[in-house]
Amino acid sequence: MSLIQSIIRQETLFLSMRRLCLILLCGLVAVPAALAGARVAGDGVLELSKVDGTVVVTGTRGTLWGQIDKGKLTVTDPIADDGMIYVSGAEKTHPVNDTVTVYGGTDIRFRVTGGKYKLNIKGLGIDLTAVGVGTAQLAGDVLATDPGNYALDSGKWIPVPSFPASRFVQFGVQPTMVPSPGP
Repeated sequence: MSLIQSIIRQETLFLSMRRLCLILLCGLVAVPAALAGARVAGDGVLELSKVDGTVVVTGTRGTLWGQIDKGKLTVTDPIADDGMIYVSGAEKTHPVNDTVTVYGGTDIRFRVTGGKYKLNIKGLGIDLTAVGVGTAQLAGDVLATDPGNYALDSGKWIPVPSFPASRFVQFGVQPTMVPSPGP
């Protein structure tokens, strides 16, 4: 191989490396900006990991997704068409009325996008992430050796208390109640 061909190959490699660095740099700038834009001011984050017990999550806005290894999921959608609730993998589905549906089985997956919602989950291996504004009531199974953990706003993992104890948590900035004007 001649000296000229060797130099040309090095420059070609160098040019492709510059292109790769530019693409990676654009990705490092664009991805955090896109993720930051997805959250609204006042949104919080609730995460559950491997929870065995009962969890009731009530959201006023935001997105939630998760899965249950085994158990029952009761979904309440109080306002039709203000958001979407998707559930897959349930072996049993029982619509109670226009706003409430009960799902049961193993490896149930669920997702809520926008709107108001209430999820009542009783089961094993509950994993969940909620981004937005809401509340949760957490109670671990009294028979579980490790009832699982939760975290708020990407903080430290905290053990879920075992029943009869429970923990009420809030995520996101809660709406304030405006007093009605008096007479």
